[in-house]
Amino acid sequence: MKRTTLVFIFAFQLLFVGSLFAEKVIGVSSFNNLTMDKSIAWLEIGLADSISYKLKNVQDYIVIDRVNVDKVLGEVQLGQSGVLDETKAKKAGKALGADIIVVGNYVKSGNRIRINAKLVEVESHKILKQVQSDGVLDNIFELQDEIALKIINQTNIAITLDVKNRITQNFTSNISAYEFYVKGQEFLLNKLNYVQAIEMFNKAVGIDANYSLAYAGLGKAYSLRYWELRNYANKIDLSLIENSFKFSKKAIEISPNLDEAHLSVARYYQEADDKRYPNKWKLCEDETRKALEINPNNAEAYFLLSRIYGYDDAKEEEYILKAIRLNNFLTDAHNNLGVIYLDQKKLDLAEQSFSKAVEIDPEFKTGYMNLGVVYDRKDQLERALDMYKIVLQKYPDYPLGIINLGIGYRRLNRLDEAMEQFQKAVKVKPDYANAWSEIGYIHLLKNQHSDAIKNYLVSLKYDPKYRYTLANLGYCYAQTGD
Repeated sequence: MKRTTLVFIFAFQLLFVGSLFAEKVIGVSSFNNLTMDKSIAWLEIGLADSISYKLKNVQDYIVIDRVNVDKVLGEVQLGQSGVLDETKAKKAGKALGADIIVVGNYVKSGNRIRINAKLVEVESHKILKQVQSDGVLDNIFELQDEIALKIINQTNIAITLDVKNRITQNFTSNISAYEFYVKGQEFLLNKLNYVQAIEMFNKAVGIDANYSLAYAGLGKAYSLRYWELRNYANKIDLSLIENSFKFSKKAIEISPNLDEAHLSVARYYQEADDKRYPNKWKLCEDETRKALEINPNNAEAYFLLSRIYGYDDAKEEEYILKAIRLNNFLTDAHNNLGVIYLDQKKLDLAEQSFSKAVEIDPEFKTGYMNLGVVYDRKDQLERALDMYKIVLQKYPDYPLGIINLGIGYRRLNRLDEAMEQFQKAVKVKPDYANAWSEIGYIHLLKNQHSDAIKNYLVSLKYDPKYRYTLANLGYCYAQTGD
């Protein structure tokens, strides 16, 4: 079953990271703190994230992540006035795929706060409606409920009593715990500092031990920290994924209808040891399906399904396309779609997908690596080298980047430069069988068969079944008569 996240091909290595139509696509931007009171600056994203979370309970909405809304609106310089000229409206709408953008502000006077929100229709670049809520700061949770319900009402969407109850459900009544949770979200989503996010979420649950949303935040932060270390530092810390599982299960125990917590549990099973969980993929799918039952528009759940069904090309592509339709900013989804196109030899489409991935996240090394593979397939070898160099400028000790740069030099018959990269790769990762094999291959190309054999034997020490090493080792023995 094809569920691995890495596909090794002899010339280069290719990486996986691995529509539902809603009536309205809506995005909520960060709110503007008109009071300029730094003590409540955290509400800028707190209001936006909380209102977005509540709107996700409405199946007629596809809610764009606030981080992506802020990024695009910053690029088109949308002010808090909510006024967009036609060009900016079309640009923002195309980038976000949004029908409506919510921009807002808040003013605090004493212990009272007034929240204002404007609904901007992207197509007509007009303010459709304005909604407002005011009260004491201690009632911030009820004020957020009121804003969310007014937005729904102004977009003419009818909701059931059950949906209304879910919208008005608040996971804590303690404003201090909420503040730490919001700060955790900022570290998690904006600053990508998962260690600091964990610290903030821990402070939140330290104040309110039943704050399920903060436990879900811990689950996600630990999971992302695990993948960050694995992908960028070549380090596997299983305690991180175990903590993700523990806190996600705690969140579900308190609040069973947290789709993000179910997804974190699903990701745990995805990574779990087969011996410990022989049915890990069924467990992974079960949790992912639970997330979709709670939120049918959860793009990350569809992306995870694409990984689960990686052995079925048609289903894998179907789920990836659903994920992208729901969230066009899923870097990994665009990357994996590019891998599918590359397998299908649709090089131009693959290039488009990988380019989209690095456009969304300029730090996304996997996208550059895979663009390098595309350019190699197109026989644009210098462009391929440029992609690998971009990665190594950002992450100089990234083993896969080093070896692919070496392979690029080898393809250009720059053997000494290639050897330098392969030797660097085994210094960074001594058990890198592929790199030892490449060192052997350079010796083979130079007719240094005895040296080639020595390095091929090291390669087999770390991967006894690596077929290219076995084939080339046999050739070298034939040349030496051994």
